[in-house]
Amino acid sequence: MENQYENFTEIKPLVDLKIIRETLARMGIANKKDKILYPSCYLIRNFEEYYIVHFKELFLMTRENGYNNLSTEDIERKNAIIFNLKNWKLIDVDDSLIENHSKFVFVLRHDEKKNYKIYHKFNINNIEILN
Repeated sequence: MENQYENFTEIKPLVDLKIIRETLARMGIANKKDKILYPSCYLIRNFEEYYIVHFKELFLMTRENGYNNLSTEDIERKNAIIFNLKNWKLIDVDDSLIENHSKFVFVLRHDEKKNYKIYHKFNINNIEILN
């Protein structure tokens, strides 16, 4: 891959990175009946640049035969998440990068976090190629 970051959405953090990461961990697809949340996106850093990426983009980037099923719906969900983060003044981003943000995204309230199991589909801590 020539530039593995070129298709990622670059953002400018406006608050502590821990706040952005914690917020992302509460946004995604939920099973309300079983009280399970699957976060959709992660914050990654490449040198001094920051990106919000869908977990399927990370699979494509980190595995030779990564899941190649990134859909338009996944990108719309990522854009909706980024749109929310921008509206909440947690990040800044070029609006043209997230123009299609009509997808519904479940956001788990912070005070409800203790009532849900959060299952990550990607372990961001094991990425060696990111710094």
